[in-house]
Amino acid sequence: MAEERFAAARVAALVGVAKTAYITTIAAGGLLLAILWDAFPATVLLAWFGALLAVTMARMALHRHYLRDPGRLAPRIWEARFAVGAIAAGALWTIPSAVFFPAGDQLLQMAVIFVIGGSVIGAASVYAASPAAFYGFCVPPILGAAAQLALQPGRTYQLLALLALVFGIAMIRVYRDIHGYIVGTLRARTENEELLARVARSEAQLRDAIESFPEGIAVYDAADRLVVCNEIYAQVYGGGRTAAQLTGTAYQEIAQNAFDAESVPPEFAGRREQWLDERLARRRSGVGAVRHYTTRDGRSLQGLFVRSRAGGIVSMFTDVTDLRRAQDAYGQVLAEENLVLDTLPVGVAFLAGRVIVRCNRRLEQMLGYAAGELSGKPARVLYPSEAAWLTAGRGYEALHGSAVLDSQLELARKDGSRLWCSLLIRALDAQHPEKSAIVAFSDIGERYAAEQALRKSEAMYRNLVETSNDLIWSVDTGGRWTYLSPAAVRRIYGCPPDELLGREFKEVLAPEVTERDLAVFRRILDGESVFDYETRNRRRDGSHVDLSFNAVPLRDPQGAVIGATGTARDITAEKVAAAALYENVEKLRLAVDAAELVYWEWERETHQLHWGGDPSALLGAGGGRSTRWPEYLEIVHPEDRDRYLATVNAAWEQAGACSNEYRVIRQDGRVAWISSHGKTLADASGRVYRMIGVSQDITERKRQEEEARFLAYHDTLTGLPNRRLLDDRLRQAVYLAQRRDARVGLMVVDLDHFKQVNDALGHRAGDAVLREAAHRIAGCLRKADTLARHGGDEFVVVIPGLQLDTDCQVVAEKILRALEPPFRVDGRDFSIGASIGVSLYPTDAGDGEALLRNADVAMYGAKQLGRNNYRFYGR
Repeated sequence: MAEERFAAARVAALVGVAKTAYITTIAAGGLLLAILWDAFPATVLLAWFGALLAVTMARMALHRHYLRDPGRLAPRIWEARFAVGAIAAGALWTIPSAVFFPAGDQLLQMAVIFVIGGSVIGAASVYAASPAAFYGFCVPPILGAAAQLALQPGRTYQLLALLALVFGIAMIRVYRDIHGYIVGTLRARTENEELLARVARSEAQLRDAIESFPEGIAVYDAADRLVVCNEIYAQVYGGGRTAAQLTGTAYQEIAQNAFDAESVPPEFAGRREQWLDERLARRRSGVGAVRHYTTRDGRSLQGLFVRSRAGGIVSMFTDVTDLRRAQDAYGQVLAEENLVLDTLPVGVAFLAGRVIVRCNRRLEQMLGYAAGELSGKPARVLYPSEAAWLTAGRGYEALHGSAVLDSQLELARKDGSRLWCSLLIRALDAQHPEKSAIVAFSDIGERYAAEQALRKSEAMYRNLVETSNDLIWSVDTGGRWTYLSPAAVRRIYGCPPDELLGREFKEVLAPEVTERDLAVFRRILDGESVFDYETRNRRRDGSHVDLSFNAVPLRDPQGAVIGATGTARDITAEKVAAAALYENVEKLRLAVDAAELVYWEWERETHQLHWGGDPSALLGAGGGRSTRWPEYLEIVHPEDRDRYLATVNAAWEQAGACSNEYRVIRQDGRVAWISSHGKTLADASGRVYRMIGVSQDITERKRQEEEARFLAYHDTLTGLPNRRLLDDRLRQAVYLAQRRDARVGLMVVDLDHFKQVNDALGHRAGDAVLREAAHRIAGCLRKADTLARHGGDEFVVVIPGLQLDTDCQVVAEKILRALEPPFRVDGRDFSIGASIGVSLYPTDAGDGEALLRNADVAMYGAKQLGRNNYRFYGR
């Protein structure tokens, strides 16, 4: 392509000076015609001059054709045609030296040589761009002149011929220099034009690339002025101007626009100049780190600038709004994925190198692990033995090529128990399945046991058919028996199957149902199935048997009906039982009434509560056998209402049963305890629509239970806490003292001379004294203190939160004073004192048992001091 342009430039240069050559040729020809007019015949001269004019006119015509359409022909063809014209002209200029060379007239000879030489000299510059044109025009005249001079007599002409050749060689030398200069100049100009064209194309391509760049981009020069940017960049930072209008804008002005376009950090709010200074400083530092920011219209952008080698800067930004949204969506999807994994009914585990990287909660629950406990553990923990682990590892070979492995294995729970599971395994890397895989675990313990049972039962199937109590039968289209199960036919009809096979089934029909049963048989042959159809047949002995039939059409491989088959169940006993059912239901109703149970039904959608009997005895209110649920809820005791609602709502949601014991406030204001048991019912679609149950008044039972609880922890004689409750109170007092850094006092009070009462008046009188003693001692204590009967005539006092040791001394003295007045029993007075032992926590003991033991020791010490006294342990 470059050589073509160079050749075109040479042709253009040749054409550019050719017009002068045409005029010079005609002028030189006319001059030579005038010089030789008298020396040669005019006709010959005119013929030559005419030929010269014709060639010149043809060359001028070629010149005009070129100027009109230079691209019509290749440059080399144009040059060849110009060269042909030059050769023709050179041939015509050879004629004067060969033909019009006047003999003997040296002046005319010199004139001819001068004109020819002048033409040759002029041709050196005119045809400098084309060697073919130059040599074609110049060589023939020079050779012709040299030959003509060489043919003239005399040594002078010989020298002149030699001079003509030297002149020709010199002209060729001069031409070559001129030609080299012209060619070099043309080639340099062509290359410069090519370079300029390339630069222009590069600039255009750069602008097109920047304009078509899908993200914002701008190029700044070394002075930080904008050279070019695209419209996306201008829309954000142009301040309302287009990309073309921004050319030459200083970056500082662009930064001003950026303050208005971007969401400014809170620390720069209202501080434009400080924000601009920080922005320009970061740009001058040349740090081109990726920056994430948002615009005021809510878009998320990611920006970057890089410094070029020439000192300029290229700024770019990418709109990552959709990416951020996608990332947020991905995070949500990941969270949903975790939620889905944790709610899947099967266990799922992700393995890497046979290590559990991640699993869902269901798998942990199946295998008895806590949440997150399986993550990071080798899959070996799932297998009951090393052999099972190695066998499972060989299964990875079957996963090559994106295969899915379905297997059943016995796994081990954390507690060592076994669990049969169905495993679906797929490799995440099909070429290296052992590196990563996903496994789905399904608990098939029950199914596995069922399959085992099924396999056993299949072996027994035929025996079951043959021995089934239900009759398994088949008939052909004529209604003739083709199969009857042996055991059932003997039990139902009282005969072996051979007696009936091949005979029509209508022979065993009871007369009253014959027509109806035959009509039903015709419907079955028409393709209809019949289920639970009840009819009556006759046995061989003439007695009747009630049967329930299931029948379907029997078809051949082409779908045509060839008979019927099904089962028949003897319902004679059921018919008899149905008669007795009503009687039993009535008995059950009477039993419910006798048990004081009230039956109820609760409709979920209508919130209507229907009672099976009069609820007034239960609730103490009238109002009939139908109550609105919100109205019933109002009579439930406020303290029990939330618990009651939680139980029944759980039953509704889980489609299960519920049991409740709660209090109701009857119309007369009394509180009654109700025991309620209910179960939900669902329709065919699984929607729970009703709850049924029974309720019973358990107020008396609750009273007895409360009384039993009281007796379990209190002394039946005095009503004081017994040893069990004392141990609990003492343990709590010591625990609280430990936490609060407090003290606890414990007293063992043993009555003195109590045996005198029993010996004198008996145990009944002794019991009265014990009750009175308990009453007097209790009057000496605070509400926070505990007084318990420890057995016989011994009492224990627990004093928590003791401030001073002397507080126990004060209490002990009060007890002794309280017991000083005589006890009057059956008209007699008895003086009874007490011996008191005192032990302190933590001074004397660190736990309740030791505290009680030390107080007992102190009490015996007090008795040894003379009774009716108290003594501290260790003093």
